[in-house]
Amino acid sequence: RAGGKKVFVTEMWDDWNLKAERHRQTFDNFQLYDFVDVSQNNHNSGRKHWENFLYVKKYLSNHPRPINTTKTYGATGNKFGHTDQDAIERFWRHVLAGAASARFHRPDSGLGINDKAIACIRSVRLVENEVAIWNLSPAMDRIRTNQDNDAYAAVNAGNAMVIFFTGKHQVGLNLSTFPGSNKLIWISVDQGSLSSEKEIHQSGHIELTPPGAGNWIGLIKALN
Repeated sequence: RAGGKKVFVTEMWDDWNLKAERHRQTFDNFQLYDFVDVSQNNHNSGRKHWENFLYVKKYLSNHPRPINTTKTYGATGNKFGHTDQDAIERFWRHVLAGAASARFHRPDSGLGINDKAIACIRSVRLVENEVAIWNLSPAMDRIRTNQDNDAYAAVNAGNAMVIFFTGKHQVGLNLSTFPGSNKLIWISVDQGSLSSEKEIHQSGHIELTPPGAGNWIGLIKALN
């Protein structure tokens, strides 16, 4: 304050359960803590990881603050037993669920800034070229999958949908709010590159399958 600067602070608790009482010390104390960090949720995987983040988002809804995750754990062979794939999935769940910031933890607990991490970041920038990520809202009710961890979705005002696929799984999509003409863009998360784009003339319920194995982003955007 003496230097004319305002410093924003938070507390990071080590409890992997975000519903634990100690986390409420930051969740409830919005006068002191200007943002929250939920990095320890990164010891969880799959749908549990996703739903825990959304729990915090809902819990903070009366006094919304940025939700950061500065320790995205996951690196094959690390002491926690997580894999590179865990890190990639967690990173994308953060993006689609609405994290204010997300980064990979340092090796050997995380990917750091290796080739896989760079590919993820490049993929995010490709999505950002098409839709404002900060306007996306989680939309799992818009997709139908056979497995809990097949895919994750977010929408932007009913005219753009971003789906993260964890593999070559077919997913049913509800495009009832979309017009008949849309653009379908495929982004390879593993390569950090645009794979293809084309017009599709479908609305209502459609089935969508990634073009190959690995991690993919399917982005559907209304043309009119």
